[in-house]
Amino acid sequence: MIVQFEKEYLRELYYTGKTSGKKQRFQPQVANGLLKCVRALEDAKRMTDLYQYNALNYERLSGDKEGLSSLRVNKQYRLEFREIASEKDLTVIEICSLVDITNHYQ
Repeated sequence: MIVQFEKEYLRELYYTGKTSGKKQRFQPQVANGLLKCVRALEDAKRMTDLYQYNALNYERLSGDKEGLSSLRVNKQYRLEFREIASEKDLTVIEICSLVDITNHYQ
């Protein structure tokens, strides 16, 4: 599966482990959790493959975040992403577009 970054700070955090912006500063554990989530997305052939990783707690969001899915980065944060289906087979997700890391309890 192809993984894209919608926000530059997510790309920075993934590749360098830190961000240059003051608003998006995260502990090293969050950067490690992001690496774990992105690697699981890259390895998955279908979204149902993510259910085998219980610690990631894959779920489709509802309410004001409908259309997004999430994976747990750690106990406090989750990675929100958009699933873009393949044109040939709608059960296969071809691209995951990473949207944001949010505080799960806000």
